[in-house]
Amino acid sequence: METYYAGFIPCEGSVSVIFPDVPGCATWGETMEHAFAMAVDALAGHLEVLADDNDPIPQPSTYEVAWEKLRAESAALDFGPLPEGTVVHPVPAPDLDMRTKQVSVSFSKYKLDMIDRKAKAAGMTRSGFLAAAASVYEGQV
Repeated sequence: METYYAGFIPCEGSVSVIFPDVPGCATWGETMEHAFAMAVDALAGHLEVLADDNDPIPQPSTYEVAWEKLRAESAALDFGPLPEGTVVHPVPAPDLDMRTKQVSVSFSKYKLDMIDRKAKAAGMTRSGFLAAAASVYEGQV
């Protein structure tokens, strides 16, 4: 499993989280544990959007490079030195294997006919329609 390092920065009763290797990916939590859980969700969501949009997925840095990027980002934003208690910790990345895989599924004839009608009306294949439906469902859950 691939991991990305995140900077966990304590500030005024909460913990901010920044991913030095993933521009725009940030979150926060009320405690370190909450911040870590939020970091897992933020990283997964951000990387999944990049993958869905066919944007390049950034390569994760080493621990030392992530620290340097975090310090440089803090200095560039005129935040000054990172506060005491700041840590850099690995956060697991989701598996983003985007290769298609053939599967066998079973539907009632009624459901299959309905899927085919809706796919045709949308100008999609059955597989494309089911994949799109799964993405919509995933966003609602």
